[in-house]
Parts: sequence; structure tokens; C-alpha cells
Amino acid sequence: MTTRIASIESFRVLAIFAVILWHTGFVSGLSRLAGESLPVVLTGYLVWWVGVPYFFITAGYFFHRSVLAHGNPIAQFRRHVFPLAWVFLGWMCIYIMVPPGWSAEVLRSGLWQPFYSTALKNVHLLATQHISLFLKGHAPVFHLWFLPALMFSLAVLAFVAICRLQRYLIPLIVCLCVLAFVEKTVGGLFSNTDLRLGMWSIALLLTAMGWLVAEREQPSATVAWSLIVSGYAFALMEGVVMNVVFHISLQDLRWHYFLGGIILGLGIFLLALAKPTLGQSTPFPFLAQFTLGVYVSHILVLYTLSPLSWRVQGHVPLWGAFMAIIVYGFSVLLTIILRRVPLARYLVIKPVWKRYQLKTAGTNN
Repeated sequence: MTTRIASIESFRVLAIFAVILWHTGFVSGLSRLAGESLPVVLTGYLVWWVGVPYFFITAGYFFHRSVLAHGNPIAQFRRHVFPLAWVFLGWMCIYIMVPPGWSAEVLRSGLWQPFYSTALKNVHLLATQHISLFLKGHAPVFHLWFLPALMFSLAVLAFVAICRLQRYLIPLIVCLCVLAFVEKTVGGLFSNTDLRLGMWSIALLLTAMGWLVAEREQPSATVAWSLIVSGYAFALMEGVVMNVVFHISLQDLRWHYFLGGIILGLGIFLLALAKPTLGQSTPFPFLAQFTLGVYVSHILVLYTLSPLSWRVQGHVPLWGAFMAIIVYGFSVLLTIILRRVPLARYLVIKPVWKRYQLKTAGTNN
């Protein structure tokens, strides 16, 4: 339903690789190698801000483009969200049952026991902590928090479009940014609860930014590079001030919502729009079609390879980078295999909503 843009597709591959780098421990390995050098550690933390935020901004952009092109925000919301809901439910079932390092656990305890014990533990977590697991991305939700957060963000934007509240979108973005930072500072907005809305606030903020970009003319590369450079510099200043002035440890800064990182992520997306042919002659646009499958499956691949990784990581400098390449390759391979299985294919691709296609075709005829 949308025109593929080579630069956006290429940056999808770089974004998913940044996510994998984060999960394979590349940043912590880089910190140790650099002797906990503050600029190096902070730069490593910003790897996060060229990954998941890029996906949120891209989703908001294309969602608004589809609304502008076809109207009917409710129908567009269904077309975007229903497939993601099935992907989320399918992988939640998988991660509820599969333990980290499952291959070694099976050799140690047999085929049945590791999966049974993990399922019991995770079902108990879901029954007792439920909402907070999805808000904070803890086990067994982990990286899958992205999907419900994205669906929630698209629902809010669809509501904004239906009620014609677009003029309030910029104030909403500002309020969300303030909410996330205040909550991070005071430790939560709700007393006597463990709920944290910060991650979902940032998700909605980024998705709304993508929505707003869809209304603008094509940005210039100068503007994009200005945001990238200024966002990176501002994020470094944020980290230095919090570490030196407020004595916040580097470990705690790992989960900080960098305002400069938000600007950096927006600048990278604007660069993709300003230079639509970037990466056109590379394999990246082809690899981009596997991005959703790689995102949802790479933790499963990590679980599978972790016994080997645990043995090697202490002996190879920056092992996380090599591990990320291996995990990405196996995740692409797993995605290709699942795409060929009739039912399992919907775990790694978004199915075409035939009802919407027929309705659109009938309208055009």
C-alpha cells in the first residue's frame, strides 16, 4: 500500500542491526574496552536511539501517508494494527515457553522440563505483574513491548484524525516529552504502584513526530544533518551533566530518555527522506523485507546461541559485534524459512488485509 523508498528501507536494516547490537552486549563490551570513557560509553548508549525510535517514526509517517491517501482512519488503523496483533500474540506464546539458553537446558534437564518450568514461571509473572511487564519490557515480554506500544500509538493518532484534533498534536508531543522526563526523575507518577509510562510516552511521541513529518514537504539534507549533529552533541552534553553534576552512574544512564537521542532519531529519518536513493545499489533494500521477522525472532536466536556466546565472549574483544552479525544472519534465515510455512509465515510478515483491498479496488473501479 506504500511506495518503497530505498533509503528508508536501507535504514531499516541499520536500525534493526543497532537493536541487535544492543541486545548482544556490544555496548557493555565497548565500555570495558574503552575503560569506561564517558564519551565512548554515551555514544554506545545512543546506538539505542538509531534503532527502535526509527521504527516508531517510520510507522507514524507511513500511517499518516495512508490516511492522507485513502482517508478512513479506522480502516487504516485496522490494516496496520490487526496483523501486528497476531504477530505479537504468536511470539508472546513462544517467549513464554522458551528459556534463555534453551539448547543447553535441554541437554541438562531433558526436552520437557526446561520449557514446562519456564512456562509456569512466565504465566505467574503475567498473572501477577501483567500491565507493568508490557510498560517496562520485562520478561517474558522483553523486546515485544514495541508492538503493543506501537499499536497504542497508532490508536491515539487514529483518534486524533477522527476527531480532527491535529492542531493539538504538537502540544501533545511536548506534554509527552515532559511526562517521560518527569516520571524518570521522580521515579513514577503513580504512588503505591510499579507502573511506568515513560517508554510508551516516548513511543507515542516518536510516532506522532513521524505523523507530523508526513504533512511536510521533503526535507533538505542540510536540515537532516543539522538535527543529527546537534542531537548527538546535545545527548552527549545531557550525559556529561547528569554524570558529573548530578552524579548519576553510567549504568543508570543506560536507560535514560535522551532528548538529544530523540532529535538524533528524527534527523536520521529526515535524512532518509531527503536522500531517497541512499542504499539503492546495496543489498539493504532487499534485506529490509525481513526486518519485522528479524526483530521478533532475534531474541529466540540469541537464546539458542547463548551457550556458545557465554564461552567465547570473555576471550574475544567486542564479541558483541561479531555476535550481532551471526544473530542477524540466522534471524534472516529463520525468517525466510518461516515465510515458506503456510501458518507460521504470519509470525514474520504482516498478512495483506484482503477485505480492505477488495473495498479499495471496488471504490477505484
